[in-house]
Amino acid sequence: MNCKLIGQFVQHLEVTLLPGEDFYAEKGSVIYLELGIEKELSFNGSGLGRLIGAKLSGESLFILRLYNVTQTPRKVVIGSRFGMLPVKLQGETMICHRGVYVGSSHRVNVTTKFSIAGLTGGMGLRLQKIQGSATVFLDTKGTPITINLAHGETIEVDENHIIALRNIAEHQIQSNWSLGNLLGGEGLSMMRIIGPGTVFLSPSKFMPEPVVG
Repeated sequence: MNCKLIGQFVQHLEVTLLPGEDFYAEKGSVIYLELGIEKELSFNGSGLGRLIGAKLSGESLFILRLYNVTQTPRKVVIGSRFGMLPVKLQGETMICHRGVYVGSSHRVNVTTKFSIAGLTGGMGLRLQKIQGSATVFLDTKGTPITINLAHGETIEVDENHIIALRNIAEHQIQSNWSLGNLLGGEGLSMMRIIGPGTVFLSPSKFMPEPVVG
């Protein structure tokens, strides 16, 4: 499989699938595909709880599998609302703003995480949790910023710029309420994030629109 990001501000993803290979994408994200790429629509998870969770997290109730049934490489092109951030997961967990999942090289679990820290920090009560082993593509508004935090290293972030947090647990997230933040134009609360882990930020304020299933 070969995945190539094309474009600057608004990007699209060109995926070339070898015979028998597949790619998973959010429903409605396909721009075009070549003859020989088959589509299979399935529920995003299993069980009523998982279906409700996918809906609450901003995802469609369905996920699209695209697979090459020919004996030659075939191409499918995936679009995003803004740009795209590729993140490689190897059995890890990533907490994201709701609705940022675009696609992945393998199927991953996309579920809802209810987070009090996310609510008080400004990201919202319902976040998106992605788990699995794949290269995951997320929406980003502009060229993303990646910060690798060492153990105990701390940053404060305007929550509207957060795309995703990889390998960062609930206890590593705190809200920092301050009148100074409000007077400085950052809102009443900034989110304090303590390492270790990786923080992915959008340079422009990122407010993903809810996806209608």
